[in-house]
Amino acid sequence: MRAREVELLQPVLDAVSARNSVRLIGPSDAAVRAPTVALALNAAAEPVAQRLSAHGVMAGGGDFYALRALGAMGVDVENHGVLRLSFTHYTSKAEVDQLLNALDDVLA
Repeated sequence: MRAREVELLQPVLDAVSARNSVRLIGPSDAAVRAPTVALALNAAAEPVAQRLSAHGVMAGGGDFYALRALGAMGVDVENHGVLRLSFTHYTSKAEVDQLLNALDDVLA
């Protein structure tokens, strides 16, 4: 199961790491991180998560009760928060492609 999560997560980490409009919170190597991704955006994360839902992508936006940790990482928790994406062993490649296409549309 873990190998499947790493296989699906790495292309997402690579794609968001290459963007100027987001900052990946945590390691960019899927093998050394949990399959949950937090992205700091240049805008409020909650409305971005809502726009992703129109693309069939479920994501969350906010502080996720990690105010001090996010603040210590330079995230504006009061105005922006983070966009949270979660992966599990049953996530498909098609869903990863759908996410990446949706991020392209929403973050453009």
